[in-house]
Amino acid sequence: MIFTKNKLIKSFTGVLLLASLTLIVCCKKKDSKKEETPADETFDKQALLTNLADNLILPAYNEFKTALDSVTQTFETFKVSGSKSDFLSVRQKFAIAYLKYQRISIFGFGPGEDAGVRTNFNIFPCDTTKIKANISSGTYNLSSATNFACKGLPALDYLFYDLNRSDDVIVQSFTDAKRKAYVSDVIGEMSAKLATVITTWNSTYRTTFVNSLSTDVGSSLGYVINQINYELDYLKNSKIATPLGLRSAGTPLPANSEAYYGQQSMQYALETLNMMENVYLGRSLKNADGLGFDDYLDHLGVMHVDVSLNTAIKSQFGVARAKFTAVGNPLSEKVLTTPTVVNEAYTELVKLLVLLKTDMPSSLGVVITYQDGDGD
Repeated sequence: MIFTKNKLIKSFTGVLLLASLTLIVCCKKKDSKKEETPADETFDKQALLTNLADNLILPAYNEFKTALDSVTQTFETFKVSGSKSDFLSVRQKFAIAYLKYQRISIFGFGPGEDAGVRTNFNIFPCDTTKIKANISSGTYNLSSATNFACKGLPALDYLFYDLNRSDDVIVQSFTDAKRKAYVSDVIGEMSAKLATVITTWNSTYRTTFVNSLSTDVGSSLGYVINQINYELDYLKNSKIATPLGLRSAGTPLPANSEAYYGQQSMQYALETLNMMENVYLGRSLKNADGLGFDDYLDHLGVMHVDVSLNTAIKSQFGVARAKFTAVGNPLSEKVLTTPTVVNEAYTELVKLLVLLKTDMPSSLGVVITYQDGDGD
């Protein structure tokens, strides 16, 4: 897990350990202070949560399921025909599914967390060597932690777009029954886990979610706000900073881009940013404005310098989106040819993070509980 490692604690001994413990105590005191922030009881939190559940979360999961089902159907057709046109249809459906995934990755709590959606669906870069070994042997256990980087959307991205092969050669490679079986197994595992998530939301979790009205750790508001920030950290660090080389002493790592083979990294990153904004605004997937955190902050009258905090956050979303759009695809090339433009997008994410991770949670009495190991 990228954001759970505490490298400092592992290396501290003696005096450094004492200093670390002192720091932890101070942090706990700080968090306790946050938890003491009085909760506002006049804002309709249940209406906000209901809007999120019914107009964002469940529709997003259902949209992704429809997209993933289309990948399954087109791939089954291609398995029989072996035609290039059918293969290109598979690619088209896959690109849509990968885009729709960006809309559910932010909901990594409750059933999504239980099913390990992020871990099982989108660990990148994928391990191409092991994927090839798995296919060659025909024997693998996709449930094993050793195969997290050998499955999900990144594995399909590699198998459908291998940059070292022409389209004709890729199509021909699927005459291998083991390769076809591997793709079917990868898609099948995702479909099964996704079905479990949707069933749980519909059967029990929605009721639990909309009736959790506190802002304590483990509350629905706590989960959502933590996930907004986790997703922003993930976007900033894994999707932008790492390929740009900000985590490797300035050496770009283009192959570490999300969707490296399909070369749609920035499109997916922009969709992640858009979905984050939708959740903040309570804006449905059909672009209908609903009750969101913007309304909550305005209700509390929270200010940021000389404007409302909500105004500052919405403005920063707009600036970040403009910078993302300026980067364009493929990110793997942009980090080499126009790194300054990519870095500008990264910088605007950092500014957005300060507003969403520091100012908003403290105003709403929510504690950020996850750890970002990159130290930003």
